[in-house]
Amino acid sequence: MTNEHGMETPANKIATAQAVLSLAFRLSAEVEASRINKEIFTHEVTVHTGCKGVKVPVFPDGTEEDLKLGISNIVLIALSASALTVDESLDEVYGNLASESDQNIIGIRIMVKQLRNAFAHNPWRPKWLVYPKYRNVYPIELYDGAKFAFDARTLDGGGIKPEQVGGLEFWVKLLQHYEKAVR
Repeated sequence: MTNEHGMETPANKIATAQAVLSLAFRLSAEVEASRINKEIFTHEVTVHTGCKGVKVPVFPDGTEEDLKLGISNIVLIALSASALTVDESLDEVYGNLASESDQNIIGIRIMVKQLRNAFAHNPWRPKWLVYPKYRNVYPIELYDGAKFAFDARTLDGGGIKPEQVGGLEFWVKLLQHYEKAVR
């Protein structure tokens, strides 16, 4: 994993996206288990920036619902960042999608690009924007044998759901698959 100062390779970018998504999942699980609760809002926090820092004030009206909505948004942003990262990394490694001939890679790249695009227009309420030429079914198989058929025929205009990309389990496997593949 890296941060804004680390070595940037396609594999490292994907590893970082996985780590951030995993951290978002962990934080979400901690909120769901009430190990992180609304007490988080009762403390002022200083984010060190290299200067004076940014003070985040106490939020006395913060509720458990605010926390759950906030962590849901963090998971969405981490998922969005992972789609953006994988899409850019695949473009960097494999070149333009139009020149790709491997049907499996085409299916994966179209699914990734469509997910990225869903977040691009509204990261808080992502919706599919699938042009007619991409409204097909794309069979996908990863190195470990995991399979999924990305069905883009009826997605256009609808909100995203994890099962539309094989579930979060399949998405995580896809990230792992491409971290290894682009090394």
